[in-house]
Amino acid sequence: TSKGTRRLVVGRETNNMLASGAGAGKPPRRKKKNEVSDLCAECGSDVFVDDAASGDLICTECGLVKEGCRVDERAEWRSFEDDKGSKERAGPALNPLLDDGGLGSSVSVQLQPGLLHLARVQASLKDPNKRLKQGFQVVGEMCDLLRLGGMVKDRACEIFKDAEKHLKERKIHEACAACIYVACRIEKCPRTFKEITAVSKNTHMVIIMRCFKVIVNKLGIRHHTMETVKPSDYLDRFCKNLEFSQVGTRLAKHMGAIASDKDHQKQWDGKSPVSIAGGILMYVSQISQEDRHINVNTISSHTGASISAIRSALATIQKESDSLIPAWWIEVKQEAAPKP
Repeated sequence: TSKGTRRLVVGRETNNMLASGAGAGKPPRRKKKNEVSDLCAECGSDVFVDDAASGDLICTECGLVKEGCRVDERAEWRSFEDDKGSKERAGPALNPLLDDGGLGSSVSVQLQPGLLHLARVQASLKDPNKRLKQGFQVVGEMCDLLRLGGMVKDRACEIFKDAEKHLKERKIHEACAACIYVACRIEKCPRTFKEITAVSKNTHMVIIMRCFKVIVNKLGIRHHTMETVKPSDYLDRFCKNLEFSQVGTRLAKHMGAIASDKDHQKQWDGKSPVSIAGGILMYVSQISQEDRHINVNTISSHTGASISAIRSALATIQKESDSLIPAWWIEVKQEAAPKP
């Protein structure tokens, strides 16, 4: 038999003999009423093989199938020798962010006429972690839509638990959206407010910004904990969404790295990183032959920056183009030019 699929099942009589030594001199145990026999009906053997794959209990002597379609009552997950820990479990996983680990339950009380005093009992039996559970579920759904990893999701849940008491007057989606924005900043994968607003329900970007300020002030999150948002943080994702060419993506990322440098911050005063990223994409679409089909309206809808902000950043980029354009781009442009 294959390892892990079958196990040896020994009857009670053999177990009693092994426990008492040879087991000689003792009379056989009487069979109780309505008790299933542990012996094979053909050969009388009490040693069987439990085939977990087929659910059959098979005699090792004659091969008789004693029982068929048996229910496997062992653990749901199997553990192998090379596993670090046991995978055997029962019930849902514990949630360390909840007071009861997520295993608590509440009892519903149905009130009848004349028993209004039981309303206090009903109120006391309500789940104290109900809002936290709803918030964790909303955070998970929004992170899935934004394609964020588990690190961001766990961080957002931690922030929501700490900030929930300060955001009780806000809707669940508004508070969760602000927590995800802070978590993305901390985990160095920032998202714009417009991207987060797009996956939240019945919320406005201004409300999410207000919740963000409340979280930062009440929890004492310092600015050095949240990484400063730079244009280079957005360009890779924006280029993939806009389907820029490989050469155009490389050029945009190079210009974004230079624009994110501290030595070039003075010329970008008053402009947001999203607007600078949109201006870089607009400039690349103008000089790259393969990306000419991408216009300012498409860039504005994907980045969330207004058309006027993109054009303002584009004007600055055109003035500083000599310091932003790399030398390899000139060679690529010369190779692509038609030869006389």
